[in-house]
Amino acid sequence: MANTAGESQTNTKFRKELKTQANEIGKLRGRINELVDELTVLENDLGIFKKNVSKDLLDVIAALKEK
Repeated sequence: MANTAGESQTNTKFRKELKTQANEIGKLRGRINELVDELTVLENDLGIFKKNVSKDLLDVIAALKEK
């Protein structure tokens, strides 16, 4: 069976929509990857911050004990 003009037009629109959605999904995946990377950096920075605060508090406590 041959496609009618309406079916052909519908298929063309469908393919165009699929292409647009695939493009958007690709952009979203890229953004999610960026956010995951940023989260990893933040987690590492927070770990370093906690260690530094802990060290500083221990130094303060040690100084208070000396007095």
